[in-house]
Amino acid sequence: MKVALLGSTGMLGVKVAEVFRSRGHEIIAPSHSEVDLSRPYSLDKFFKTREFDLLINAAGFTRVDACEESARFYSAWNANATAAGWLAKLCKRTNRILVGFSTDYVFDGAKPSPYMEEDSPAPLNNYGRTKAQAEKLVLAENHPFYLIRASWFFGPGKENFVSRIAELMRTRPRLEVVRDQQGGPTYTGDLAQFTLELLEKKAEPGFYHFCNEGFTSWYGFAQEIQRQMGLQSCTLVPVLSASIFRPAQRPANSRLDTSKAVRTLGHPIRPWTEALQEYITKEYRNEPA
Repeated sequence: MKVALLGSTGMLGVKVAEVFRSRGHEIIAPSHSEVDLSRPYSLDKFFKTREFDLLINAAGFTRVDACEESARFYSAWNANATAAGWLAKLCKRTNRILVGFSTDYVFDGAKPSPYMEEDSPAPLNNYGRTKAQAEKLVLAENHPFYLIRASWFFGPGKENFVSRIAELMRTRPRLEVVRDQQGGPTYTGDLAQFTLELLEKKAEPGFYHFCNEGFTSWYGFAQEIQRQMGLQSCTLVPVLSASIFRPAQRPANSRLDTSKAVRTLGHPIRPWTEALQEYITKEYRNEPA
């Protein structure tokens, strides 16, 4: 396949490019100057002048708390929602498949069990609203697509919960971590591999949920990072969300039901603790300080 990849330098895009190239697929990775999600004409020009079979959009505005600022929300809406609509239109016009990524934050967290693909979005924060609108715009085109909702990303290339918590544990004797939000950590390498398998298997288009096997809290996530990295000099303290101010409200339940993904793959998804160990030993320790 010849794959156009937007966001190739981001945390997910880096792994998508790596995984697809390892299987012999050609990656076209335009720079921001060539394709600017806030400028539809650059998208239109790219579709007209470049040859590719499908488009993977791993770009977007992902700073959740920054989306609560009015000026940043406008940028996030353009990058996450409006751009997704344009990409869906252009893919339909040129008969190409669109692959995009969404988030657990499209849900309000009130459901007592893991969220399934058909559950209705009801986002609590502006970031979730931009992604929920992106989903609506892609659906409205009535053209084959893959939209993969994932949660709690970690991987090489960009700051993430693992790298941030590890640094704090190295520099502080005590660290408070939220214990009343539940979710599934997602290693970007495994998400990229899942994306590849979906396409190579020619799976049924539509929504898919993906995260590594097993659920935890942010506190439990931090405990496992501490254990695997041996950072025992820091005392982790479990606290309630209400005790830590964050501009954007987070859902208490971010768990995603991945049974559809498992059926499609034909094999289990590996546990998040195992994926975390691979990231720490093979990638995190080799990243520049």
